[in-house]
Amino acid sequence: MRSQIFLIIVFSLIALWPFFKTGYFESHDGEWMVIRFSAFHQTLVSGQIPVRFVDRLNNNYGYPVLNFLYPLPFYLAEIPKILGFGFVDSIKIVFVISTVASAVAMFWALSQVFYKWASFTGAILYIFAPYRFVDLYVRGSLGEIVAFVFLPLIFGAIFKIAKDQKIFLPVMAFLISFLILSHNVIAVIFLPFLLVVSLIIIKKEKWQIISSFVAGILIASFFWIPAVYDLKFVKLSEIKVSNVVDHLVGIRELTVPSWGYGPRPIGLESFSPQVGLIALAIVFSVLYLRFTKKTGEKLINFMLIIFTSSFFLMTKYSLSFWQYIPGIDIIQFPWRFLSLNIFIAAFLVAYVINHVKEQKLIAIIIVLAAIISTIVYTKPKTFVNRDDGFYSTNEDSTTVRDEYLPLWVKEKPKSRANQKIEIISGDAQITSSEIKQTNYKAAITAQNDSTIQINTIYFPGWQVKIDGRKTSIDYQNQNGLITFQLPQGVHEVIIKYNKTPVHLASEIISLVAIIVTGSYLYNLWRKQNS
Repeated sequence: MRSQIFLIIVFSLIALWPFFKTGYFESHDGEWMVIRFSAFHQTLVSGQIPVRFVDRLNNNYGYPVLNFLYPLPFYLAEIPKILGFGFVDSIKIVFVISTVASAVAMFWALSQVFYKWASFTGAILYIFAPYRFVDLYVRGSLGEIVAFVFLPLIFGAIFKIAKDQKIFLPVMAFLISFLILSHNVIAVIFLPFLLVVSLIIIKKEKWQIISSFVAGILIASFFWIPAVYDLKFVKLSEIKVSNVVDHLVGIRELTVPSWGYGPRPIGLESFSPQVGLIALAIVFSVLYLRFTKKTGEKLINFMLIIFTSSFFLMTKYSLSFWQYIPGIDIIQFPWRFLSLNIFIAAFLVAYVINHVKEQKLIAIIIVLAAIISTIVYTKPKTFVNRDDGFYSTNEDSTTVRDEYLPLWVKEKPKSRANQKIEIISGDAQITSSEIKQTNYKAAITAQNDSTIQINTIYFPGWQVKIDGRKTSIDYQNQNGLITFQLPQGVHEVIIKYNKTPVHLASEIISLVAIIVTGSYLYNLWRKQNS
């Protein structure tokens, strides 16, 4: 087993060679991830925990992007950052370790059911799939890459629970929460799938499995509850980031090998939404086994149904489903179902090898075929070599359509303000100020009633205190900026981003869920070791 893990690590690192070059490379989101992480880090060290609103982005007017988008990859990137790595290298390290860890995790999960060579092949196929390299080198999707680690870990935990190892019930709850925090859309796709898988595999006390899923969802409450509740305040509630029609493809695009670096799977320079020749061959092999050997395993049947359904939902023939099924558009891009196909193909290839005589030989053939057919995709379009300063001072919003701007921002500020605090009417003077991330203090002497403008967009959570007393905020202006009235006199003014009641409640729910689940884990661990 050690030799298989060693080979998995070696092959994974070979596929990751561009990450070991100096600098970085261009992708759809990759450099945005570095910019976002640098803003996240600056906000975190200033004391905002969890990070929701970052000051620097959006031309230094602030942006609540991290209230809505997956936070775990950035918390993980803090580890190498604390160890002394720069912003670019910290993000690259998370990409590399997550990719390798996902393959090892899949090997561990499959080894709960299959022989080592079958599990080894499934782990390799989990990495050497075209969509994984789309994520790494075309899209630069950090969240999906991290999520790929927790999917097989949850899968393996299900098999452990089926063997009556109850300590994995709370472990699975934490893994489910990590999945949600890694990539919310991947979690939406996979949690129903994994729940059905667990109910198929586990024959008794199914309520415990459901409880574990619920606990995992509750642990992640501090993220998803505010993200859902606060959605009504931002433009994403009124606009669509993508048009589904632009991302549905024909069967040819899903089956015929191709490669590109464009933003869509169709048209000029389109990226490849291919499922992968090896994955398709495996599915047909399983269908052959299913009908010739008359095997009737519910899990295999379910996997085949989901693979076929997800394949269909990526084709242009499924347009009516995307138009009429409520809530399905939360997935945004139909080709995200490729993540399901990759996962299922990894399981099915292990299943196939487990049912043949020459397991080692067939495993080597499939592994070589998977690597040879995809290794050409392990390259980015263009390498760049920018220093950390480029990313740590960049003030882009890091989103496609500024979709997380509040609805009351009628016009996005186009240039950086000269100062954070301004007197826009009245006779007043700022005698001193201290500007930190989402926390500003100023001493202001007003000769008469004055209007003060803070060059930060308002979002629920911002508070203004004058001499220790909260005052009302007016943000009904063209740019949605924080303004307030300051009476005559000498005043100490504090403008700070705080927790809303919803944010606080969600964090309390998470804390209680962590304590309860952690206590259950500790009690099971004590019983196991007594």
